[in-house]
Amino acid sequence: MASRLYSSTRQLYRQATACLAVLGLGALGSATLVALIGLYVTGLILLDVRQTQTRVTRFLPARCHDALNRLLRLMPFSTRAMMGQLAMWVKRMGLSGYLCLDDVVIEKAFACKLPWAGWTYSFAKKRKVYGVHVVVWLWCSTNGQWRIPLAFRVHRPKRSCVPHRYRTKLQLAEQMLKELVAYKLPFEYLVFDTHYTAGWFTKMVSRLGYVWIGTLMPQTKVIWRGREQSVSELARRLHLKWRARLGLRAVALRVYAPTYGHLRLVVTRNRHGNYEYLVSNDLDTDLTLVVERKRSRWSIETIFRDTKQYAGLTACQCWVDQAMVRHVSFVLLTFVVLQMMRVHPNESVAAVKERWQLAAIRRQETPPPPLKACPPLFRVTA
Repeated sequence: MASRLYSSTRQLYRQATACLAVLGLGALGSATLVALIGLYVTGLILLDVRQTQTRVTRFLPARCHDALNRLLRLMPFSTRAMMGQLAMWVKRMGLSGYLCLDDVVIEKAFACKLPWAGWTYSFAKKRKVYGVHVVVWLWCSTNGQWRIPLAFRVHRPKRSCVPHRYRTKLQLAEQMLKELVAYKLPFEYLVFDTHYTAGWFTKMVSRLGYVWIGTLMPQTKVIWRGREQSVSELARRLHLKWRARLGLRAVALRVYAPTYGHLRLVVTRNRHGNYEYLVSNDLDTDLTLVVERKRSRWSIETIFRDTKQYAGLTACQCWVDQAMVRHVSFVLLTFVVLQMMRVHPNESVAAVKERWQLAAIRRQETPPPPLKACPPLFRVTA
C-alpha cells in the first residue's frame, strides 16, 4: 500500500504502521485491515482540520474513500479489542502509573440524525451544547512521559435507546474499570472529579482494593466529632494552615460520611478564597500527597485538548453509530502513535505532528539560506 502513496508521505505511513505493529494490532485481523487503520492514522497526523475520509484519501491515495468508509462502518473488528492491545502494551512496559477518569463533549451542532448526540452542558463553554459525550479511562505514567487511553465509551442519550439498555456515565465507567482490572495493570491509585465521586461507585472501587481520590460536593453530609454537618459548613469552622509547597491553605482530618464510609478529608482554600473538598479512602495518606494526586487528574484534560487540536476528535461526519465509535478509537490510537514518534520524551505531540508535516512538505530538501537583510535574531524563523 505504501507504493501507491506520494513519495513525501511514505515515510510517515511506514512509521505509523511500525508503531501499530509494536502495539500488537496485527492480532485484530488481516493485514489489509491493519494497513487501512495505518492509512487512517496517517491521515489524522498529516491533516490539521476536516480529517474526513475524502480528504484523507486525497492526500493519501493508496485506497479510495469507500475503503475508509467500509473500515468505519462495516469491517468486522472490535474497538474494545483494539483498546485492549493498548492495555497489554502498557503492562509490557512495566512502568508505575495511575488511572484518571473523566468525560469530554464532542460538539456536533448540526448532527440532528446522529443517535449518540443530544443536548448537554459544557463546562468549557459554560452553556448547553448539542454533542456527544465520551467517557475515558486514561493511564498516566508517574514520570509524566506517557498518557495512554485504555478504554472509552460513547454515552447514548435516553431518547435513542430502550430503557433497559440505557447506562449512565458512572455505569459505563464501572463496566470499563472491571474490564481493566482483568489486565492487572500497574497503577497506584485512581483519581476523578466531583461527578464521579458517587457513593456506590467509590465503594465499588474500594471493594476492588484500590486507592481512589475524588472531590465532594459542598452539601455532602459528614460526621466529625459526633456532629453531622455539611462539608462546606465544616470547612468554615476549621483553621487552615498555609502550605508553601502547595501554594494554598489546607488541613486534613478523618471524617465519616453516611454515603461513603470513613474518609480522609483534605479541605483546601486557594488565594481566591475558593474551597475544595478532597477525599480518599486511604485514611493514612499525607495531606500533600492527596493534593498532588488530585492535581495529577489534569493529565486527562490535556489529552482532550490535544486530541481535539491535533488528532481530529471532532472531525467525524458520519451518521452511523459504528462509524462514530471507531473514529473515536482511531483518534485515541493516533494520540498514542504520536507519543511513540517522539524524538525525546519531553517532545510534545504538537511538535511531533509539525515535524512530520514539515518533512512531507520539504521532501528531504534543505531550506534556502536566510536573507542577509534579516537581523540575526530573527533568521531562525525567517
